[in-house]
Amino acid sequence: MTKFIKATCPSCSKEIFLDPTEVPDQGKSVICSSCATPFKVKIGKRDAGGGGARDKVATDTAKRGLVVVIEDSKFARTQIVEALSEEGIEVVEAETAEDGINWILELHPKVIIVDLFLGTGNPQGLDIIRNVRKRIDKRIPEGIRIITYTIMSEEKVPLAIRKMTDSFVHKGPTALFHLREEVLRLLNE
Repeated sequence: MTKFIKATCPSCSKEIFLDPTEVPDQGKSVICSSCATPFKVKIGKRDAGGGGARDKVATDTAKRGLVVVIEDSKFARTQIVEALSEEGIEVVEAETAEDGINWILELHPKVIIVDLFLGTGNPQGLDIIRNVRKRIDKRIPEGIRIITYTIMSEEKVPLAIRKMTDSFVHKGPTALFHLREEVLRLLNE
């Protein structure tokens, strides 16, 4: 069982919980989800054995597969890319649904992470999920695993959407930890 570290926002005192393996030795910049104040989190000295879970980085990325992250928030995208890259996973990011589909067609990823609500444009995350799962565009390869990443709780996401995805991760204090675990699980299946 992972023990999380607690950080407190200096402005509003909201408590934020982080997986210590997500915090590099030099610290990690975070943004408070309540007041949007940026601040840096540092943890004490690590044991001589190194970074724990960070030592389990896979060496053969090509064997594991590629992940495409489709998320309109630059901050969220950057956090996801950093967390997955620390695990030795090759990640490509897309800000829009259109860019995401283009990367899927070009790179044939094993896993995609899709924000259900992508800005205000079309297509949206749901359109990507439908297109990939039902292969509306026949150029999309079969077997892509889909993780829905959204601010909505799982209970509020319609069952039809949940059935089209392989995993669901709620954007919350422990989201990066859960997202990383789900990506690793899907890549290793």
